[in-house]
Amino acid sequence: MIENKKSFKALNQNSNDADIKDLIYKINKNKIIEFNKNLFKDEYLCICSGGTTSSCAKNNQITVDLRKNYKQISYDKNTGVATIGGGVLMGDLLNYLEKFNRMFPIGLSKLPGIGYILTGGISPLSKRYGLAIDNLLNVKGFFGNGDFFSLDIDNLNKKEIPIWEGIKGAAPFFSIITEVAIQTFENFPIQVFDGFVEEEELKELIAISETFPKNFSFQFIFSDNIYVYIVGELKTEEEKDLAQKYISIFQRFPSLKNKIYRNLNQINFFPKELNIFELNANLHSEVISLLGKSLKGYESEFVEELIEINAAKPNKACYVAIQQLGDQSMFENKYSSYFIHREACWKPWIFASWEKNNNHDKKLVINWMNEAWNKLRRFFPYIHLAQLHNHLNSHQDELKLAFGSKLDELKDLKRIYDPSNILPPL
Repeated sequence: MIENKKSFKALNQNSNDADIKDLIYKINKNKIIEFNKNLFKDEYLCICSGGTTSSCAKNNQITVDLRKNYKQISYDKNTGVATIGGGVLMGDLLNYLEKFNRMFPIGLSKLPGIGYILTGGISPLSKRYGLAIDNLLNVKGFFGNGDFFSLDIDNLNKKEIPIWEGIKGAAPFFSIITEVAIQTFENFPIQVFDGFVEEEELKELIAISETFPKNFSFQFIFSDNIYVYIVGELKTEEEKDLAQKYISIFQRFPSLKNKIYRNLNQINFFPKELNIFELNANLHSEVISLLGKSLKGYESEFVEELIEINAAKPNKACYVAIQQLGDQSMFENKYSSYFIHREACWKPWIFASWEKNNNHDKKLVINWMNEAWNKLRRFFPYIHLAQLHNHLNSHQDELKLAFGSKLDELKDLKRIYDPSNILPPL
């Protein structure tokens, strides 16, 4: 037991308040073998790469915090490949790459670590560049059994292919990733239309967005007010001309501001006036992410459901938001992955938050989250397992809806490479 476990600071307040059993900053084979011998039943390692998830620390569990000793970033100008440690935040990655006029398609927040990449990675630019896992080139780390591995997409043998595919979308269940190599991309200007809209305007904007080309995407947050982001990368002269078309279209929505940013790193999504509560020290929260196909013809029904969900929320710190994907994100690259719902066009997420230490409030909020999920299932029947919920009753349902027929294969990988179950359970 080390004495500085209270020095652990997570961005997710649930994890930050956890009474952890121990805190580990460096991982190696001997340490993992020791865990295999000494962990009690129902004990497992929590992995912290960015600290934004409620599962990076738990009461009476050991946390491996990669943020201290695995923060290395390097970039190869000849190949456009960046190599980053398991504790690198996505915002730090963009800041580093900007020096080379490069970027990586991160999500709406700059706070996550490589967990963002390993669980799929949905970005406002995913329609053009695919999911984050589609740009993985090399991974290094340790299996739950203690064995070190280094896998390269161009040099996989027959035995390594299922491991590679499992790491792309399900890595936390059987491995600890300490380093990844990723393909980066040249920076281009980003056109953004954003602002508050009314419910009827939202219905129209969803319909318009489903005709967007691959360089445009739509995201919004539905809380007491509705805030939308339309993001377009301007890579070619043709796309710049196309942006002028959308400027004229969006003039019908007087509240939408129009601005061109130098690159993705210059955008701070969801301004402070939204007050969306993620970093409030007095609140705990859970997030469940869904996946579904086109909403064409169902835009009005979907928004009406959101109105009902919003009216029923137990407090102002709960909301529903959504990101658009599609086009390139629908295609696997050289190998398949455990992000199996490639037909998905939308990823909504339900943010459920309550006053910490208030069990009555927590019960109301979790019930609201589940009821909201049930209302949205007919539009979005699948799960994006961006957060692990093995502490919630919905865990088994989420696993089935996230991995489908691959769940049995994942259980096989865990049985082989994490036989003592020292990593999050299935």
